[in-house]
Amino acid sequence: MKKQIFVFLLVVSAVILTSCHKSGVNLFSGNYSFKTSGELAITAQAVIDSINIALPAEFNANLSNEIGQLNICVSDKKSDEVIVVINYFNGDAVVTNGTCDGKNIILEEYQRNTLPVSINIPYTPSSTYITVNASGQMYDDNMIVFDMNYKGTVKIGSVTYNITDKDLKMVAYRN
Repeated sequence: MKKQIFVFLLVVSAVILTSCHKSGVNLFSGNYSFKTSGELAITAQAVIDSINIALPAEFNANLSNEIGQLNICVSDKKSDEVIVVINYFNGDAVVTNGTCDGKNIILEEYQRNTLPVSINIPYTPSSTYITVNASGQMYDDNMIVFDMNYKGTVKIGSVTYNITDKDLKMVAYRN
């Protein structure tokens, strides 16, 4: 009888341990530190400048390495929905929603009001409008690698440039 109880407890323990694998919102929920980097393609809509300074028609710019905190909180466990707060160090604080599916997360589109690039021309951007789409995958239950897609415009002098990304990544490590 004791042997049967022992075997039963062993089987139950094995089932419980194998069913504890996290996925969806349970896997992603938590606090992370992140770094974002990549390259942007910046192309002029029109090459007219009333200041008579030669501005390039197009150029590539490296995204300044951004760091910050990322918090993912469960908003609806049944539908695997989360609220994501991205707090850029010395920059924007962004709140967006996301959906988790297994080891993948998709963030809803959000806006950025700053262009975190260094541009080697004599003027600083006067206005910026960027929309961001992002999707990520969890690795090792502690690291999320996001593919970031930036689209938008930046005005420099009297020239409005279109912005598209080339290869932007955000890597977030669980704290």
